[in-house]
Order: sequence, then C-alpha cells, then structure tokens
Amino acid sequence: MTISDIPTADDFFTSGKELLDFSWDVVAKLLSDIDQAECYGVEPVEISDSYWSAAKRSLTTALSITQQGVEFILKGKIAEVSPFLLIADVPTKWPSPYKGNGISFSEFRTIDAQDLVRVIDTFAGEPLGTDFGKQFHRLREKRNSIMHSVDKRLTVDVSEVVESLLFMHKELFPTESWAAERLKFLESAPDTELGAYEYARNRVCWEMDLAIGLLQPAKVSKYFGIDKTQRRYKCPLCMREANTDAGFEHKLAVLRPKGPGSTQLYCPVCNALYPVVREDCDQKSCPGNVLSDDGECLTCGG
Repeated sequence: MTISDIPTADDFFTSGKELLDFSWDVVAKLLSDIDQAECYGVEPVEISDSYWSAAKRSLTTALSITQQGVEFILKGKIAEVSPFLLIADVPTKWPSPYKGNGISFSEFRTIDAQDLVRVIDTFAGEPLGTDFGKQFHRLREKRNSIMHSVDKRLTVDVSEVVESLLFMHKELFPTESWAAERLKFLESAPDTELGAYEYARNRVCWEMDLAIGLLQPAKVSKYFGIDKTQRRYKCPLCMREANTDAGFEHKLAVLRPKGPGSTQLYCPVCNALYPVVREDCDQKSCPGNVLSDDGECLTCGG
C-alpha cells in the first residue's frame, strides 16, 4: 500500500513563512500609515487611541495569522525527523489500507497544535526549550480567544504582534535574518510583475526602520543584530538596489565593531558586512567620515 502526498519539511516552512509575511504586511501598513500621517495633514503626535481602536481587527487578525504560520513551521521541524510523527490517533482510526486505492497523507488526522512543541522536544536533535514553549502556548491561547470568541476586552498592541513574529522567527530560524527573508518575499510578490520589484528594497528598509523605532534596544539587538543607540549609516548595497529617484534616507547599517577605526559596516537587511573607507565627506555641511568603497558618503549619500 502506497501513501501519497507526503509533505516535506520545506513544504511546511514555505507555507509558514508566507503566513508570517502576510501578518507582517498588516502591521507594516499600520506603522507606515502613521509615518505618512503628515501627508494627510495629521501630526504623528496627534494620532489618538481611536486610530488603534479602528485597527483592532487588523491587529488581532495579524496575531492569529502569526500563530498559524508558526504551527506550519513547527510541523516542518517535525517532518525533518519524520512526517509520520505528525499522524495522530490509534491505528484502528487510520484510513483503511485494504481498499486498494492508496492513501493520501491528508486523510490522516494530524496531532493537535498543543502537542507540536512536545513532539519536537522529544524527537528533534535540538529541542526548542521551555521559554519557546511558554511563548508559543501564550500565543496559541490568545489566538484561540480571537478565533472562538467576541470578547470586547481583548486587546492586541502593534508591538505585541511585531515582537511575537520576530521572536518566533528568530527561535525557529536562528541563522536567518527576518529582514532578508522579508526582502525575498517582496521581490517575489505578485505586484513585482507590475513594476513593484524596483521598490522592494525601499519598502523593506522603510519597514525595518519603523520596527527598529518601535522596539526597545535589547529587542533590536536580538532581532536585527545592531545597537539601537549606535550611529547608523546608509547601506551601500541598499542604496544601489533601491529606487532613489525620490531619495533614499533609511539608515540601518552600523559599524562593526563600533569604533573610530572600524572599516566594516553591517546591514541587517542584507545580513552582510561591507568594507568602508574612513575619510571625511567632501560636502562641507556633512559631518560624515564613512564612505563606500567607490566614494559614496554613507551619511548624506553624496
């Protein structure tokens, strides 16, 4: 008897990351709308609680989508060991192997979300640990409240969604950069066929700039690998890849290591180091002394 349509770890990882990106889309739009408030004649400081009250449904939906994405990724972690560990119920409740038509994996009932972390911690080479388990179950409980009730007291803060998503991605893919993943998603989104590809770099730099402004320094260090209090510069590659017709002012890169003699710049969007030249900018009004290897000032862009 053949079991068909057996999912792979990458199948789950792809679906899970797509859901995380959809969740990020929601919060990124809310944050970018605030950042553009002046275009509507509104000062950002004047934005009242009514804005976030109107955004409640968007935020609760984003948190729910984040939870669904994490569940897919956890299933992928289990599938790396064996996809058959995802099958629930006793054998007497499995699809019958005696009908002669084969069995699709989707016909099996799979384990509940509450058991995913336990299965990984039991069978995987690297367990997720108690801290992840607590955060996951807290997120799952909130998601269940969102999906199965109309509790008007339930509130979700934008920073909660951002931090939950970044925490989960970092724990599940510790060697990956969320900013780099987000860039790949934007560069393959449907609207790239309509010309949005050339603005993908602008968009991701804007989004990460907003997220860094929202988070506490310790969180910025954990999720983006930079010191929020450190002077930041334009990334030479981001400047070249972005559409600069209307300017490009996002400064996300930092000297690594920090110091007046440092000759390397780290960009969290590229997740890469770039060599820089320590010479004064030739623009009199610019105090910058960090240049790209082809002479661009990474302070003013001149």
